[in-house]
Amino acid sequence: MELQAVLEGRRSVRKFQDRAVDPEILAQLADAAAMAPSWKNSQVTRYYAVTDPQKRQQIIDSMPSFNRPACQSAPVILVSSMVKNRSGYERDGSFATPKGKGWQMFDCGCSNMALVLKAYELGLGTVIMGYCDEQAAAKAAGIPDTEEVASIIALGYPAEQPQMPKRKMSDQILRIL
Repeated sequence: MELQAVLEGRRSVRKFQDRAVDPEILAQLADAAAMAPSWKNSQVTRYYAVTDPQKRQQIIDSMPSFNRPACQSAPVILVSSMVKNRSGYERDGSFATPKGKGWQMFDCGCSNMALVLKAYELGLGTVIMGYCDEQAAAKAAGIPDTEEVASIIALGYPAEQPQMPKRKMSDQILRIL
């Protein structure tokens, strides 16, 4: 599949088929995410694929009510996290730039983008959500204290293919000087 077709075809899917996702496919998604760029190749993003019904429900319960329906039918809930104090930091623990710890979220966003594009290429749907009770989600997913929750990604085979929302194109987002 051509990259442009993947970019134009991927949507935020909020309804999923009742169909399991093979662990080998989850590994392919993680491998794709690992190819994303990161600060000094720090590779701080980690993924926790939650399929256990009780743990899935705990993560769903950690989310605001408006995001819960998107996860209810997803057979996999991915919790993305970031290793703390690496991306954007110098060896002595000081920030390398005025962006501070913002680099770790940037790096995780790059990894998440690679993951969701690969998911679409493999026939899967995703929606990335960034708001939850991070401590509750981390506990449910077994995330260690050395990491911080970045996002929740509902993942599965789509039961719908949403239409593309209006996008701003180059004439609105690009300035050539």
